Amino acid sequence: MNKASIKIVIADDNRFFCDALKDSLNKYKELSVKNTFTTINDLIKFTQNNNLDILILDVNFNGENSLDFIPEIKPPNSNFKIIALTTMNNNYMREKAHNKGVDLFIGKDGDLANFKSVILDCFNNDRVKKSKINAKIKVGNYTFTKRKLEILQALYIHSDKKEKELSETLNITESSLKSHKRELFEITNTKNTPELIKFGIQNGLIVS
Repeated sequence: MNKASIKIVIADDNRFFCDALKDSLNKYKELSVKNTFTTINDLIKFTQNNNLDILILDVNFNGENSLDFIPEIKPPNSNFKIIALTTMNNNYMREKAHNKGVDLFIGKDGDLANFKSVILDCFNNDRVKKSKINAKIKVGNYTFTKRKLEILQALYIHSDKKEKELSETLNITESSLKSHKRELFEITNTKNTPELIKFGIQNGLIVS
């Protein structure tokens, strides 16, 4: 009796990429792409009511961070594994993905020629235990503390808030927020908040 194929679902906001990846994976008898999705809502509806083994999930999904939807995408009684596929392949996003429950995080800019092996390894092995979080995170030639990156994310997400409101949201003093911003400007060689946010987006620290 032939061993059942691994049931795969692909979710990416680029229909062309979905179709191309589906065709490349369906060449292997061990793999079977059951469905592809280009919207988070359709993906959630599917995973709530269907069985699958592997979800290949794009992180930047039409300007939204799909990692934030994982609690809805993967119900508590589900045991499928998630491979996050993204162009934002840096340690900060990798760490966030694992914290959200992603089993494997790989970059779209890498060599996908061995993607079959990647899927088989992910399916057959238990999730690798996450190593202890480093106090500092290196992104390119820049080094940040985890707190600094949380501040950067908050500046984007709550861009409509004044510093007093934002400091209350972050549960820090207004002077502490200003200090964090000054240090972020120095680290990134930016002069103001819009430039800082632009830096974050261009360097894969913010999903826009």
